[in-house]
Amino acid sequence: MTSKKGDEIEVLRKTDDGDVPVWFPATVMNSPSPEGTLHVKFTTLYMERYSKDGRRKRKKIRDYVNVIDGVRRPVTQAEPHRCFSVGEEVETFHENRWRRGEVKEVLENSMYKVVIGGAVEVVVEKSRARVYRDRSSFPSTLDPPQEKSSHLVLQSNKRTKLRIVCKSKTLRPDPFPNGTPVEVRSYEEGYQGSWYAAMVVGSVDETKILVQYETLKTDDEMQPLVEMADASNVRPPPPTIHRMDRFKMLEEVDAWYNDGWWVGHVSKVLGGLKYTVYFWITNEEYEFQHSELRPHQELINEKWVASFLRPKLLEKPRPEKVKLQTGGGRTLMVGLLRGLKVEIAHGENGFLTTWYPAVILGPVNKGKYLVEYRTLKTRDNGLLKEEVDVMSMRPCPPIIQSPNQFQVNDRVDAWDFNGWQTGQVFKTMKEFKYAVYFWATKSVVEYRHDYLRLHQDFIDDAWLRATTESRLQAT
Repeated sequence: MTSKKGDEIEVLRKTDDGDVPVWFPATVMNSPSPEGTLHVKFTTLYMERYSKDGRRKRKKIRDYVNVIDGVRRPVTQAEPHRCFSVGEEVETFHENRWRRGEVKEVLENSMYKVVIGGAVEVVVEKSRARVYRDRSSFPSTLDPPQEKSSHLVLQSNKRTKLRIVCKSKTLRPDPFPNGTPVEVRSYEEGYQGSWYAAMVVGSVDETKILVQYETLKTDDEMQPLVEMADASNVRPPPPTIHRMDRFKMLEEVDAWYNDGWWVGHVSKVLGGLKYTVYFWITNEEYEFQHSELRPHQELINEKWVASFLRPKLLEKPRPEKVKLQTGGGRTLMVGLLRGLKVEIAHGENGFLTTWYPAVILGPVNKGKYLVEYRTLKTRDNGLLKEEVDVMSMRPCPPIIQSPNQFQVNDRVDAWDFNGWQTGQVFKTMKEFKYAVYFWATKSVVEYRHDYLRLHQDFIDDAWLRATTESRLQAT
């Protein structure tokens, strides 16, 4: 196998998975060196750095690999019409890498449940699964495959020739032809749910679109970044809404941050046309100018609908604070400090339903603290402050973002009504959407991937990830 600058390849890297081969997509940066190494830039591996103003920047990892066929291979061509059956060996794109597995179950909406390494079960879209091929089945060069004829000639033993003409399939209009401006959603860890302006420069099939970003650059900062994106993560840019009046408290907005648009809530309206915006995905707050915000819009039934123009729904009454049972009279937290970010437990009839983010302002008396909520407001539009028992609060959980598909029965927290509601994935759907079941209300609600987080429990002063359970009940 020969490689030259610009070739798309896959590189074998060692992981903690033992003997299971793990392949990472990469781009060749230059021709092989005399020492027999190849300089590559990985497509899905990043390192993070912080700018002087404290904002995170991501950079794709570069490395040198040996010029031997055992640690690199060409990219397998996509087969969009290929279906898999139970027991078939496949490779799945999971956690930013290709891994060998076996199909355990064929699900609805072109989804598969795959067992990786005989232990880990994942649910993947068809676009993230492909036929497993061992190393010997790959060609020795990267020569392009020959085009197949649409005429198939069969010859019998009697030398009678049969000609079957394959009827061409009627193609659907391309929703994003070359040159179309779009926005691309990122599910990379630390950037989940953010949107970046780009232009379509090509496509592989109905599921993959080649885009060139307007604001993201290559590692040398000399050229625009070009990469392949899933079609489900590409959308047309929302129409421009010139917001002449000020944004309101807790209004849902998109903030221009780290070269992209991030959805959040206005947590403070400041003087001088400035705002503080709270990002629930990262549990962070930053200050923005009015010009750095835009009204948040959702594409619903192929129509853009702005959050502030939607019909006003009846606000869900805020449930009462509940105390958590820890056993043995132990408190959940000790040594609380002013300014510490926490979450306050609320519920109905003593049953925990929602966690609201807040900041501790200071102690009041034994076992009670004054807190200021980040997403709850008073009638005069100020942030709500109240005394809270220590047994009703916990520190904010560590951020564990999941760029991969959640699975049925996964316990998750869903962001809704300005807080995190605990539920369980009831069904997975297309375009990274899920139906989530809530035990407290016995209801099922649909959410996007970037409105969910993995559920964690704070037990004995430590965070533990919730295990997958089979608690779903028929409603």
